[in-house]
Amino acid sequence: MYLSPERLTFRRKDGFVMIHTSDSLTQWALTVLFSVVLGTFALIAVAFIRRWQQVRYARYLHELQLRYRPILAKLLRGEQRPTGIEALRELPLGEVEILLDPLLSKRKLTPRQLVFLQALCAELGLITLWQHRVTNGHGPATSVRSDEVQATASDPALVRHLLRAKSIRNLGRLRHHPSWQVLTGAIHDRHRDIQSVALRSLSSLGATESFPVLRDHLHAVMEQRSSSVPLAALQAAMVSFDLGCAPALAPSLIHPNERLRLHATEILRAMVYRRAAELPDLTLTPEPLTPPMVDSLLNRLITDPSAEIRARVAEVLVFLADRRVPSTLHKLLLDHEWFVRLRTVRALAHWRHAAAPMQWDIRARLRDSHWRVREAAILTLLSFGRPGKRQLYEAFLTSTDPFACAQIVEVLERTGLISTLMEEYGNGSKGLHALVVEQLASEAAPRGLAGSLRTLSPEIRRKFLERFLAHAESRVHFLHEAHSIVERPVVPQRRLPLSRSLVA
Repeated sequence: MYLSPERLTFRRKDGFVMIHTSDSLTQWALTVLFSVVLGTFALIAVAFIRRWQQVRYARYLHELQLRYRPILAKLLRGEQRPTGIEALRELPLGEVEILLDPLLSKRKLTPRQLVFLQALCAELGLITLWQHRVTNGHGPATSVRSDEVQATASDPALVRHLLRAKSIRNLGRLRHHPSWQVLTGAIHDRHRDIQSVALRSLSSLGATESFPVLRDHLHAVMEQRSSSVPLAALQAAMVSFDLGCAPALAPSLIHPNERLRLHATEILRAMVYRRAAELPDLTLTPEPLTPPMVDSLLNRLITDPSAEIRARVAEVLVFLADRRVPSTLHKLLLDHEWFVRLRTVRALAHWRHAAAPMQWDIRARLRDSHWRVREAAILTLLSFGRPGKRQLYEAFLTSTDPFACAQIVEVLERTGLISTLMEEYGNGSKGLHALVVEQLASEAAPRGLAGSLRTLSPEIRRKFLERFLAHAESRVHFLHEAHSIVERPVVPQRRLPLSRSLVA
């Protein structure tokens, strides 16, 4: 290769190739090539620097946790060690925050550990720091080696945004109730993720004073006075509050806005069912629900134009101890919308006062025009135990609707009751259960028995067949005799003359 100011000459086997550097296209190509090589080396250098920062921060974090984790573990166990608190107090707040971050973000703490951790954070000044960040959008400068923050985000605004979100999360994680006012102020933030974190923290606190604030935000969103608050996160936060906050929903239940009434009813229903999961024998009285609220449920909302609202009201009324509830549920069982009847029938499975009149109302839904309502009625009757099963078996034996009977058999087979009935039949049970089994096998194609018969043990199968075959033979013999009697020609009887003495 020969280099000159004006051209580059490359020698090849078949001759010379000359490249003129004075050509503008050649100069542009060489410039691009030089820029690509320089950019590649720059990217490699940046990657090495970032990797070096990450390794440096990992080593720093490991040394910090290795030194202070035993002290922190003893403090969380409740061991009063002034030397341990003093050792943590000597650290900058930023390093203490980094040390506690795994506990507040990943680990599931016991209530006892949360109490000690909250006291420790208050003693070290972290709670004040977090509240200041939430209120002002940023906190005082923390003398912390921010290698991780610099490696992940070079924008100071993004760093403040991240620290503020973590502060909101930490206050909710510690369940620091006095911070509820600070967290409700964060709902007005312009960032939707900050709003979502604040709502989750408020739901963790469960402060009764904050529930009316969330209700006002719900009104603002439904009335389109505010669209910044995420509705799903707002509703999820309100659902997590205690049932004692439910009276604050009274204005929402009678609001002219139908969507607002729907969301309020759904929040009330979810609160009731969450409480029922904790207390299986839950019974609502006017104590958790005010009398005006109960009157709204029993009089106004059951006739609401929205079928969704009427259905959700039925799911709340089944837990209410009031003498007007049975008549109200009876009206909802006759609602013109099949969806309302369906939700009402399903809700009655949770009713703790299932009396005989309501069982008859549910039994009447076995003749409903919608198949899902009929199926729900079957399952609800089964949930009542022996009285409900008796109603279901009687309806099966007396029904003339083949589709309803087939649906009952399908549910009995799916729940395993057919196998139980067959086992009891083989053991000599009589009465209604035996009649159901014999009715199941009396069809031309026995419904539900063939598959269930294969699942029985050999001994139970043998007992069942011995009794059922005897019943089948006697029935066949009876049918044969009845058929022969019907086909036998009728011989008219000769009239006998009466004596004159009898006539006289």
